[in-house]
Amino acid sequence: MAAGLVFALPGAPAMSQPPVQAREIQDAIPQIENYVQESMRAWQVPGLAIGIVADDRLVYAKGFGVRQQGSDQAVDADTVFQMGSTTKAFLGATEAMLVDQGKLGWADKVVGHYPRFLLADPWVTRQFEIADLLAQRSGLPFSTLTNMTLYGYSRDDIIKALQFIEPVTSFRSAFAYQNAFHLVAGKIVAQQAGVGTWEEFLESQLLIPLGMTSTSYTADALAQAPNRADGHRIDRQAVVNDPLAPFPYSAGGAGNLNSSVKDMSRWLRLQINLGEIDGKRIVASDALRQTHMPRIAITGPLREMTKLGEHDEVSYATGWMIHSTPQGRVIEHGGGTAGYTTHVAFDPDRRFGVVVLTNLSIEIGNGLALPLGKYIVDLLQNRPATDYAGQMLAALRQGRAVHAAALKAPGNALPARPLQAYAGAYSSPTLGSITIRVNDEGKLAFSLGPQKVPVVLDHWSADVFISSAQLPAYGPNPLIEKKKLRFLSNMQGDIDGFDWNDEGDGSGHPPFRRR
Repeated sequence: MAAGLVFALPGAPAMSQPPVQAREIQDAIPQIENYVQESMRAWQVPGLAIGIVADDRLVYAKGFGVRQQGSDQAVDADTVFQMGSTTKAFLGATEAMLVDQGKLGWADKVVGHYPRFLLADPWVTRQFEIADLLAQRSGLPFSTLTNMTLYGYSRDDIIKALQFIEPVTSFRSAFAYQNAFHLVAGKIVAQQAGVGTWEEFLESQLLIPLGMTSTSYTADALAQAPNRADGHRIDRQAVVNDPLAPFPYSAGGAGNLNSSVKDMSRWLRLQINLGEIDGKRIVASDALRQTHMPRIAITGPLREMTKLGEHDEVSYATGWMIHSTPQGRVIEHGGGTAGYTTHVAFDPDRRFGVVVLTNLSIEIGNGLALPLGKYIVDLLQNRPATDYAGQMLAALRQGRAVHAAALKAPGNALPARPLQAYAGAYSSPTLGSITIRVNDEGKLAFSLGPQKVPVVLDHWSADVFISSAQLPAYGPNPLIEKKKLRFLSNMQGDIDGFDWNDEGDGSGHPPFRRR
């Protein structure tokens, strides 16, 4: 925990930096646009929008490409995209507003406001504070339970599942990105504000006062927006349209906003001005500053992916990532869903901000927005130009190739048991009850969760199968998630469960047990 606190804090800059002027941004536009267009072609991105804030106004806003592959509807600064995890900073701001009102305290124990909160470790349950909910330092596995939002489980189901996830590090000792704790934070904000949902408080206290008229938080609202970008993904090297789905809206304050460059520019101005916009105070400056305070150091692959230049110390705050570089500070966060990626960043000292919205995601959460945002920030902070887009695309392609190779049956594959040996009823404390059967095609199959997600198993080797789960969607062409499923046997050699605990979003779940 302490390692995250040695960096220059957002409230006390280590060096005085003159604000970036609008003319400096205009001078950089040709280089930025050239890089954007080259990167879009390499990544096969149908459309994106970029906005840059300086002089307390949106000085550059432009759309590139089209809202939907094959259409002629151009993206512009009003086009609405899914925002993904950039939503987290909005949740943090609503917490800060309640702290300022005396209705909540950062050091308040979570169980004091939400008695049903329960983790596997009773001591951590008792010690968990409001500040910990968004600080990414719980000790649980990276991104655990995020797959439940993909499969369409309710927010209450996900919160209840937290008690069954065993920690992998001690509390507050290491960074591990999470989404589930944001659902708890949303419930507490709504309760303390005296409203039905976190979204109601967000709309009345932030979105409406900010004039963010194009910003919403449901799939229906995005579908009905007259100027919206459709999501896309890469499927077998081809760009395909990605249908709207319960995710990311099932993630609540962890990722459920839809917005545009123009609306997000107002959010950036609020952050840069520490809670004020157009002469109107919306959030107390000290309260908002608390959301920018580093709470845990970020190390490992995520630091490598997000760092700016070679000498960047990165930490996590409350819905924001904080960068401390020799050229200055940056406060930022990315977002990614099945069909969109976003990046929102600002320099609190030079007083500029950047927002990048794209309508293509490679895998869930990885796309062009992050490397473009980093490129622009580097340019405006006078770091050498780095081809972040090229580097990230190469890494993603390599990762996809490694994943595909891991799913191919080995040359020395061992035979499976008769399929009926695996059939039967199983249950998981997190994912509920299922019944595995042999379907009409002679494959093992089952349905999962409240959305009855269809899952089909193809043999890999011995008692290991490749599962193909068709994620819930409101249209054709749903995403098929593929990962390994390993059946487990008891001391007598009979199948008595299975482990579907793959890396990433599926990590941490206890095994299913045969009933």
